[in-house]
Formats: sequence, C-alpha cells, structure tokens
Amino acid sequence: MAYWSARVIAPLLASPLLVAASFSMPAAAQEATALDRLAPAPAGDGLSTVPSAGVSGDLRPAVGLLFSYSHQPLSVRGTVRGTEPPGAATWVDRQAILHALASVELARRVKLDLDAPFVLDQGGASPSIGDIRVPSPAAGVALADLQVGGRVTLLPQEGLRPAAALGLSVWLPTGDEAAFAGAGAVRYAPRVIVGAEHAGFRWAASAGGRFQPASGDSLTASEAFFAAGVGVRKGPLQLGSELSVWAAAGGARAIEVPGRAGAAIEVPGRAGAELLLTARWSLGPLTLDAGAGPGFGKLPGTPKARFFAALGVAADVLPAPAAAPAAAAAAAPAGAGGDRGGAARVAAPVADLDGDSVPDAEDACPRVIGEARPPAAAPGARPAFRRGCPPDRDDDGIHDVDDRCPDVPGVSSAAADDEGPANAGSRPASKHGCPADTDGDGIPNAADACPYERGKPSEDRATHGCPFAVRIEGSQIVILQQVQFPTGRAEIEPESFELLSEVAAVLEEHPEIARVAVDGHTDNQGADQANLRLSQRRALAVVAWLTAQGIDARRLEARGFGARRPIADNRTREGRARNRRVEFQIRKRTDEGAAGWKDGPLE
Repeated sequence: MAYWSARVIAPLLASPLLVAASFSMPAAAQEATALDRLAPAPAGDGLSTVPSAGVSGDLRPAVGLLFSYSHQPLSVRGTVRGTEPPGAATWVDRQAILHALASVELARRVKLDLDAPFVLDQGGASPSIGDIRVPSPAAGVALADLQVGGRVTLLPQEGLRPAAALGLSVWLPTGDEAAFAGAGAVRYAPRVIVGAEHAGFRWAASAGGRFQPASGDSLTASEAFFAAGVGVRKGPLQLGSELSVWAAAGGARAIEVPGRAGAAIEVPGRAGAELLLTARWSLGPLTLDAGAGPGFGKLPGTPKARFFAALGVAADVLPAPAAAPAAAAAAAPAGAGGDRGGAARVAAPVADLDGDSVPDAEDACPRVIGEARPPAAAPGARPAFRRGCPPDRDDDGIHDVDDRCPDVPGVSSAAADDEGPANAGSRPASKHGCPADTDGDGIPNAADACPYERGKPSEDRATHGCPFAVRIEGSQIVILQQVQFPTGRAEIEPESFELLSEVAAVLEEHPEIARVAVDGHTDNQGADQANLRLSQRRALAVVAWLTAQGIDARRLEARGFGARRPIADNRTREGRARNRRVEFQIRKRTDEGAAGWKDGPLE
C-alpha cells in the first residue's frame, strides 16, 4: 500500500469500507465520519453533558477543558453472500479527545457557547474478518468539527415549575475527515431543554434531532437524541448521573467491497446509549468534574466504556461601583490625578460557591442557589428580601420549594420543641414548614386550646381544638357525657360508642399513660351487693369494649364501687343520675412508652 497516494489512503482510513491489504484497486470513498458522541454541556452549566435550561448571569463568561477517553467506539462485521458471516472486528479500539469550551451568558435569557474538540489519540490493531483486512485508524492529533451553539430561555424557573429553553448547535466541517474527526458537511441539532435548580439538587433534560446531509461517505446519518441528568449537592460536592440515548434514522449499513463479488462490510447498530456517573467539586468560580460509565448498543461512536475529567471557570463581570469615591480613587492608576477620562474598570472575578451569580460576600445563603433580585412585589406586606437565598414568602426560614405551607409561617419537621414528649421529632415531612400542630387535629397550636389532645373546631376560643366529650385533667380522663347502659344491665348502649371511641383515641395518643382504672358506680337504689356486682360488670364491659378497639389490656383494670362513692345527692332524681357513672382514673404514667406497660398489680 506504500505506492498509494495520501489522497487515496486517507478516505480509506476514515470509511466503513473494509479492504483487503492486497487490493490494488482503490475502494469507493467511505469517509467523513465524526465518531465521538460525547457532547459536553456548555461551559458554566450545572451538569457535565446535559445543558441547563436556565441562564443565571447578566454577563457571565465561562471557559473549560474536558478530556474524554472512549473504549472501543466502533465495531464492524464482514459478510459473504450465501455463506455464514466470517466474523467481526473492533475497528477503533480507543479514542482520546480534548474539548476546549467557552461560553457567555447575556441578560439572563441567552447563552452562547463554543466547543473546539481535538483528537489527541486513537487507534487499534489491523484485525481481519475472514480474508478481509481492516486498516488501522489514523493516529496523531487532529482537529475535529468545531461546534457553535446557543440557547434562549423562554420560561424562567419559578419555584417547582422548571425552566424551559430552545437550543441550537451547529457543527462546522473543520475536522480531519481521515481521522474520524469530521463529517465533511455542516450538521445542526435543534433541541428543547427543561430543568431546574433547587436547594439540594439540580436536574435537566433535553430532546431533539441532529441532522446532516445524506451521504454514502459517512458511518453516521441524521438521528434523534434524548439526554437527562440529575445532580445532588452537599456543600461544594455534587454527585449525579447522566444518560444519553441516540436513535439513527437508518438501519445497519452494508457496503460492497470492490473487486470481491458478494463480499460486503456491515456497520451494525440503529441505537446507542451511555450512562455516566459524575462528581463535581466547586471551589468558588472553579469546578472540577470527573465521570465514567458504560455504553450500550453498537451505533457507531457508542463506546463500551468512557471516562472523562474536566476543569471549568465561570465568573460574573460586574462594573466597579460608581457611588464609592474612595474605592474609585483606590482603583485609579498611580499618577492618574483624578482624570475621569480613563477607561472604565471591571471588577475582578469574585467567589460564588453556589454559582447563583451573587458573590459570597453579598450572599445571605452562600451554599444554596438563590435569587439575585427581589421577586415581583405582591399585594400586602412582604418579609425583607435576602439576596442569594431561595424565595421564602412566609419568612419562616424554610424555602418555598421545601415549604408545605409557603404562605403561613411554620416549623421544620425535624423540630421537636413544640411537639410534646410523645411526638417529639416525629412530625411528618408533609407538614414541613406548616404551623406546629402537636395533636394532629388540624388546628395549629397557636389557636388550639388543647394542643396535646386531638379535638374539633369550635367558635368558643376556650374550647377550640378540644375534645367535645373527653379530656385529660390531672390524674383523670374526664368524660363530659355519661356511658349509657340499660336499667339494671351491663350492656353498653350504642349511643355511647362514639364517646368511648374518643377515650380510646386519647389512650392511643398518650402512650405515657401506663394504667387506667375503669371505675363503675351506681346510685343507692336497690341492695348494696347487687349494686356492687352491677358496677363491676359495667366496668368490665367498658374494658372489654376498649380492648376490642385495640387498647392494650395491660393498660386497663376494672373496678366496681356500687353506691359507695356518690358525687351528688341520692335523694333527687338528678343526683341519682349523676351517681350512675363510669370514671377513668390514671393510676400510672411512664417515660418508657409501651415498654412501661406492665401486667398485674401496681407496685
């Protein structure tokens, strides 16, 4: 092959056509393939390979370098008509590419970006498929297709609603077509992008198509793509994952081998995907990225595995404050003599750890992405705006994006200061940022007359949030209605079931109550022994009903006192009615909850 001219051999090395090393006739040109599929996100964006939807800077330049190494990005097969396939081979075994990135954000709406990739190294052996010899890919440094692009944010992020943008990338045919670095034609990719930035994480997704002129001289063709990624942040560290998927417009390519009847080379694959696990460390305006992951499918350019590392710098460009004469004088060059005709100075880049375009020195929340400008004024009074913090309409210290009650000051779910001994630290996440409601009855503690007992609304502020019929007073569970029984019998009337349900609810809400005595009492009508037995049976009936509702039997004991403990005059009808009663006496409390419930007599 030494006698071939460079004009002939270059197309052979960049084509899917496999040629025999002994062929003396040139093969049909199959060249102009930009093999690498890694598309770095514009410099300064929050993820590595998925562009952001929002634009945070008024004038924010960024630059970066990204190194990518892909393993086995191209495999092919050889076939002969009428016979079994003689085999397959890896054509490109490795490819190392360096991307030089630059971008600028304008007016919080537009971002322009540039990607200049260079193939640093690539290669592989010269394998054979049957008697068809595959030439090695061209080695050495080569310029790839230059990519210019931009996006316009159409819908800025607002709370949980994500930002939305339209983007366009254009690849210029600057790449070396003999080194799998250039497509030989202009390519373009419109896309739709959505995404959001939150206090602890960010996410983005994009979908679109990459179009290029149909050509028999390229391994690739027009295709659709989808990419999505998420990053979870803790201080300066961000961990995430990013997925890219491609689907080609056509199927596998079968290319005739000149001079070999019935012989063809097939480049398999209609789809491919890559999954990358990523890590980012932020040091003010500097970011360090790394990632690795597998590829799936045999679409040309999809590697078996990929590794990348990146370095980026982004900072706002702000004019020096005009209203600070002392600072302006200090910034003036020596010997300026107060000359005002000199060129305007630009402040040096400042630290911005969370990347929200608010310098750390001015950022009230330097580790959380927030707002640089006050939101639009709303009717009524607003809390003071804290620059660099996410919105917090109710000014309770819990950002709106995490606040389940964003318009009413509340407390954190982790707070235990107002939750009571039984519920401390157990507040559900669904109440994060909502007013404290210890008993969970839907009435905030501030308005609840009985904050530790589940109750119901009432127009009377003294009973608002209190149980209608049951409450705890000292060493007694007081019932405001009587448990009803038929005359002379111990069966509970159904009309008392709701009352006893409230008693059961109080016991469930207060596991510190370890033992309750259910005491039965009668009036003085009838024989003493008969009244004593009746009061005992009624107390036992109440205990049985409560245990049937799930109250642990160790917490209950039944006692009958007959007519021995009257609370009213038995000589009147009203007095006798009051004396016929059931009482609930709290005999023991415990700090151990259920572990403190003991069977048997109390010590």
